[in-house]
Amino acid sequence: MIIETFLQDLRIGLRVLIKEKSFCLLAVFVLALGIAAVTTQFSVVNGVVLRGFSFPTADRLVSIRFIDATATQPNFFGAPPNQILAYDFQELAAQQKLFEAVAGYTNQATVNLTYNGNPRRYTGAYVTESFLSMLGVKPVLGRDFTAADNTPGAEKVALISHRLWQRDFAGDASVVGAVVRLNGRPATIIGVTPPGFGFPLNEEIWIPIFNEYPPRPRHERGLPGGSPSVMGLLRRGATIEQATSEVTSFANRLAQEFPDTNKQFDTGHIEPLIRTFTPPNIQQLLFAMLGLCVAVLLLACANVMNMQFARATLRAKELAVRSSLGATRGRLIRQMLTESLLLAGIGAAGGVALAYWATDFLLATVRNQQTPIPAHISFEIDGLVLGFVVGATMLSSVLSGVLPAWMASRANPVEVLKEGGRGNTSRAVSFVTRGLVVTQIFLTCIILIASLLQVQSILKQQRIDYGYDTHAYMSARMGLMDGDYPNSDSRRLFYNRLLRELRASAELEHVALTNRLRMAFTITGPAAIEIEGREYKEDRDRPNVNVESVSPGYFDTLGLKLLAGRDFTEEDDDSKLPVAIVNAGFAKALFGSDNPVGRRFRTYGANGRNSGAWRTIVGVVSDVRMIGPFNNPGVESYGFYVPLYSSAFGPARGQVGPQFSTILVKPRGAGSGGAAAFTNNLRRAVNRVDPNLPLYFMGTPAENLDAFLATNRVIVSMFSVFGLVAMALASVGLYGVMSFSVNQRAQEFGVRMALGADHGRIIRMVLSQSAAQLALGLLLGLGSAAAIAIIFRTGISQQLFDTNPADPLTFAAVGLLLTLVSFVAVIFPARRATRVDPMTALRAEEKENENDPAPQPFIMSDLPFAPLACRVTRDGTSQP
Repeated sequence: MIIETFLQDLRIGLRVLIKEKSFCLLAVFVLALGIAAVTTQFSVVNGVVLRGFSFPTADRLVSIRFIDATATQPNFFGAPPNQILAYDFQELAAQQKLFEAVAGYTNQATVNLTYNGNPRRYTGAYVTESFLSMLGVKPVLGRDFTAADNTPGAEKVALISHRLWQRDFAGDASVVGAVVRLNGRPATIIGVTPPGFGFPLNEEIWIPIFNEYPPRPRHERGLPGGSPSVMGLLRRGATIEQATSEVTSFANRLAQEFPDTNKQFDTGHIEPLIRTFTPPNIQQLLFAMLGLCVAVLLLACANVMNMQFARATLRAKELAVRSSLGATRGRLIRQMLTESLLLAGIGAAGGVALAYWATDFLLATVRNQQTPIPAHISFEIDGLVLGFVVGATMLSSVLSGVLPAWMASRANPVEVLKEGGRGNTSRAVSFVTRGLVVTQIFLTCIILIASLLQVQSILKQQRIDYGYDTHAYMSARMGLMDGDYPNSDSRRLFYNRLLRELRASAELEHVALTNRLRMAFTITGPAAIEIEGREYKEDRDRPNVNVESVSPGYFDTLGLKLLAGRDFTEEDDDSKLPVAIVNAGFAKALFGSDNPVGRRFRTYGANGRNSGAWRTIVGVVSDVRMIGPFNNPGVESYGFYVPLYSSAFGPARGQVGPQFSTILVKPRGAGSGGAAAFTNNLRRAVNRVDPNLPLYFMGTPAENLDAFLATNRVIVSMFSVFGLVAMALASVGLYGVMSFSVNQRAQEFGVRMALGADHGRIIRMVLSQSAAQLALGLLLGLGSAAAIAIIFRTGISQQLFDTNPADPLTFAAVGLLLTLVSFVAVIFPARRATRVDPMTALRAEEKENENDPAPQPFIMSDLPFAPLACRVTRDGTSQP
């Protein structure tokens, strides 16, 4: 019986919707937009945060860290500082009892591989022997690593990805057992991983970590492999809380035994591994975007609800007749809700189809970047997403249909039929529709502010002034591996030969080397420093500044002006006199008007341990941006430079001279096209010094920075779409409500005009109604956005680059924009109100009064131009 009734409601609903094509198409389109937006973004959140890994053991994989629980400043990803040194890992792996296995790994590492005389650079990972087995992954060809492979001095071996095997080895099965040159040493390929495997982050080669980088003294934690990331596979039945307690006991003991390196990292931290790959700042951004999409869906529902109110008014006679024939109020509500469900269902189908296209396009876009998203992430419309869509559809149908249905069913059928089917707009309906407009403006205001702040942030990243022409140079990255360059002397010899080779070229005007990555930021990172002779009460009182290692001629290459002192020379050596050159910002902030040349400072290690050597300032150079296009909390904007071959951070960093460096050249007659033309010449010049050394990240600094920010351009595009859709929905909603209001008051406007009201007064009446709604919506929206920006300022600031979350110009721009959009949306219905023919309105009033037993009074006391109460009689005259 229930099913039959429901099917009957569906048939009736379909007939009604087919009859009302314009309403149906518009409502479906609006709902489809909202459902498509929220479905697409939820598929992103699901792929990055919720779905997790597809490995068989994914539910028991955790990340293991020793953290500094007392730290007040999070790291770049919004997490507390952490470390596990190589020796810490080995003790933990041997003595722990709550994990089936633990594995150490480093990701996104450079691996130089030469095969058949062709040197190539790949992104690889250095891992322990249990890495693949913990994930439940087995090679499709060959074998996995063993403990023997992961010992210093063992024969070097490597696993390669299925993609690399197909692309660079033509899928030849004989690659297993092939000997290649890997990081300067012979190595055997022992296996191929399954298709699609690229864990942790799109790596293509996996190498035993302690074979490549044997554990060294604890103070050399900055070396590759010296401080690996650690993951564990929990034993069945073990909990994260138990594991945290066990790891904390290890961290406490090691902090006491090795205070120089471990004192501050005395707390264990265990979390699901997927969270490690989606740090807090990424999660905050994704959920903020999902929240905006939900707001867009709510806007769509508000629009459809307003359309439903207008539609219910037009159907008033039909509903009254059905009620007179015995239909109960519940039956009428159920019928209208069924129609709303049909609309939402059709909208969901269209929204999901649009979401399929959007997710495919988005996934293809982020996969084709120079730095693609991790291989385990995929944006798919899977079961969880479809379940979310069903929930969104039901929510949409209820939100957009239940209130109009309930209020339409309250109408008195006798009064409706007596009015001849003209429909009746009660004050309650008018109040709700106007409230919905206020809600739309409120939501749109918040969406636009969030979108504009994010767009502004990313545009500022794109438009950073680095202090030099990023199109006028060519840069390329290279890595000197221990197999070919086992010590500082060998690296220094190579760099000197390379600089001589490049400077001998008549095509190059300037040549220099730096440790800056993609000319965006230095990999040695910021450093806390102390000025000789100054007292610091606490460690945090010491400034944390940027530092860069550069070769002589670097400042001339970039066109930086030497303001005092001298440039570096080939003779500068830490073994003779550690020196540094500071920028103008450093000199002004730390020395004021005093000349800093000749003053000394040093990098400061935790609690005074492992501090660097005292450096003498030999020069001051003009400012240039030293840090890339992102926030670096707690780090000053200024910094200093050290010679390329120096040990900038003392023995804590272990090496003298960088293992990785960037070549920076300025061609003669430089320009974007001219710089790009030097790619092959630059590669040949390097190969004349070392034929096995591949170059990567080649291009102008502008091209490298553009590739670095590719993901941010996707984000800004999404935020722009959110803002545009929200603004369109709000304007359509306001237009619809005002059109409906004008249509309902057409007779009133005609009477007013017959009694002397001019067009301007009618337009002002309509505009004043919308102005009140706009003002209230803006007040709520701007006020709420400002409150959110103030309360959550710290968290929001981490998501925005160089942008004030409570930027008054942004708030003012949103208010002005919504005012203009609202005016455009309202002016057309307002002008239509002035075109009402007064005589037509009066005849309509007379026709409706023909069936009345007596003339009905029309009270005009609310009209400022007609203060007297009067009666409109059948012959069209008025009597006081």
